[in-house]
Amino acid sequence: MKPTFLLPILAFFAVCNIQSQEKYFEFNRLNTRQLTLKGQTAPEIYGVSYAKIEEPINPEYTKLKSELEKVIADSVSKKVDYDKAVNKFDDISIIKSKVIAFNNSTKSFGNKVMLLKEAQILASKHNIKELFYSDNELNKEMKAGFLLLTLNLDDLKEHLNKVLLRLDNEIKAPEQPVYVSTDALREKMSNTKKKYVKDTKNAKGYMLQDSVVPPENITGNFVVVSNYYVLSVPTNGFLKNQLVSIKTVSSLGINRKKLYSYKEKMLIQNKLTKEMYLVDNSFISNFSVKS
Repeated sequence: MKPTFLLPILAFFAVCNIQSQEKYFEFNRLNTRQLTLKGQTAPEIYGVSYAKIEEPINPEYTKLKSELEKVIADSVSKKVDYDKAVNKFDDISIIKSKVIAFNNSTKSFGNKVMLLKEAQILASKHNIKELFYSDNELNKEMKAGFLLLTLNLDDLKEHLNKVLLRLDNEIKAPEQPVYVSTDALREKMSNTKKKYVKDTKNAKGYMLQDSVVPPENITGNFVVVSNYYVLSVPTNGFLKNQLVSIKTVSSLGINRKKLYSYKEKMLIQNKLTKEMYLVDNSFISNFSVKS
């Protein structure tokens, strides 16, 4: 027989041999319930997803970003405080101008007292404890003192001049704040990689889901993908709840304390739905219909 005729035959037997070595198991809801009622306990089962694993953020980039945000927040705070101070200074300038206009006016008290009322409104707005005006609604706790001053307009004028002098001595024009430049930080960030460059083998991985799956939900024909440990904390570029093989644990020297369990679990996949679950060996040996 010529060698060319042997190739198809050898290929056929090779495929058959691979399929015969494939481990598969069948689970039946009724069988699982019956065993459970008889007292057979099923270990916890978790769903597993195959997902893209995001590359971890570079700590140096995170540090620079935090510093930049702090500098920006500090600048914003300075700007807000400065704007408030400018607003107060501008209002005090208006107060002073109204008081001066009152003192210089030759109009009757009744026709110019509104200037003092407007000055008092601005003073109260900025919590300035000076007496410019009072009535039953505005600055009413100072009403008696204001009425006493109005009995003699010269006394009122002298009082107002003293107030103006105190405002001149106490209230100064705010200085422009000094802002820290963000250019250097921004340049450093632009030259710093945001994420680590990971090996392509870690670009995707099996991730354990949070919810426990009832054993009765495991039905149909399943194949064993492989054996895995589950990480309880992030380590070596892997994430919490990521599945890692015993070979990976050994080659990277991952501490067993970083695993949920020192015991390996089996990742099985439904041949029809492709759903994956992480189970104990005991679940397969005790609840599978055939193997």
